[in-house]
Amino acid sequence: MGYPVASDGFLTTELLSSWQAELDARGLRATGSPEHAAYIDDLATRLAEAGVSNVVTEALPMRRWTPRTWSLRVGAESVRVISPVAYSGSTPAEGITAMLSAEPAEGAIGVVRISRPPYNAALFDALDWGAPDLPAHPAGYDPALPYERIWLSQDEMRAQLTRFAAAGAAGLVIAVDLPAAELPGAYLLYDGVHRGIPSLFVGRDEGEALLAHVGEDATLVLDAVVEDAVTHNIIGLIPGASDELVAIQSHTDGTNGLEDNGPEAIIAMAAHLARTPRDELDRGILVLLTTGHFAIEEVWGMEAFLSAHREDLVPRIAAALCLEHLGARAVDGDEEYEFGCCFATPHPPVIDAMRRALTTAEVTEARVVRPFVPDVTGRSPDGKTWPGDGGPFWHAAGLPSANFITGPNHLLNVEPVGDRIDVDAMRRQLVAFTGAVRELSRTPWSELRG
Repeated sequence: MGYPVASDGFLTTELLSSWQAELDARGLRATGSPEHAAYIDDLATRLAEAGVSNVVTEALPMRRWTPRTWSLRVGAESVRVISPVAYSGSTPAEGITAMLSAEPAEGAIGVVRISRPPYNAALFDALDWGAPDLPAHPAGYDPALPYERIWLSQDEMRAQLTRFAAAGAAGLVIAVDLPAAELPGAYLLYDGVHRGIPSLFVGRDEGEALLAHVGEDATLVLDAVVEDAVTHNIIGLIPGASDELVAIQSHTDGTNGLEDNGPEAIIAMAAHLARTPRDELDRGILVLLTTGHFAIEEVWGMEAFLSAHREDLVPRIAAALCLEHLGARAVDGDEEYEFGCCFATPHPPVIDAMRRALTTAEVTEARVVRPFVPDVTGRSPDGKTWPGDGGPFWHAAGLPSANFITGPNHLLNVEPVGDRIDVDAMRRQLVAFTGAVRELSRTPWSELRG
């Protein structure tokens, strides 16, 4: 079947809005869960309907951790819990009862506070490939604009989990620096590490109250099961005038309609590109929708794809683009849209194409920044990667690539977020990024992979 298109040749806002609402209604799509599997099946069907050829799914085994019940109480008083720490561990159905401790102690239930790193907009400006002259800012721009997001605290969360587990703690309660009401069901740590220390997230106020009960007994329940499962990547092709490829990618697991709506945008882009005459598309388009973003250490679809196809598809990729969390409205402050940026590798054609796309979309500022996270695997050409699902394009395969991303505090919440997504803005972004894909399709191989 075909999809309705507007006068510009792209899918209509009305269709995209219905897709976005359906995604938001799916809720949590934990990696390898039945809900995630159903979404993957739906995406594969819709890609084929959009005109993508050779759509296949590739199975990846994993050990899936699934929580069944969780709770926390001190004496007879229940404590509000945000969510379990995914893959942290499990207790008996009745839970474990032990003394609360603010320091690592064998057999105790630890309580630890986690802060939000005090980033601001100026830090990202300094990372821009065009700094200090770019990005260009509108009147009234404040470089001191805070960028303090709870997902930026994941390194500190990991460190505390490791610290308390090493001491033999029976469990851990992590108090994050936001009210619990702002983080309903949030999937706040998604690295997929089986840590063997059952742990729960609570809000700022609950954490303060628990610290007042240090030395008293608490009961922590986290009844979870670990079982073998299979999850899937989706791969499809849009033929071009040559065997060379430009890849467009996003991940399929997520928490709500923003995390991640990249696949919805990519289907819309693919529907447009599939109608482009083959001789007008200099390179073919590789459509890649991957699994495992919410269980990275257990199974990461991006790394798995690059490993499985290092001899056939990967050598044909001239450039790659990952899209995540499009159309995000700002919730706090005076900005209309959530702060966003595009990570890019040190290839001028990639940097320039992304800058033009962001300028054209008129959603976020045209901020194109360099990789800055140390790559602990030692494979990255420059020793760096970035905090987005497309990072392995660079750190694992050395491909010219970019990754657009936003990250509001509610990104990981298990709740409807449709009122915080502007579908018109999302459409402008996917149209602009399609232009960037066409631009990279025309760029000589020697300027990208030379």
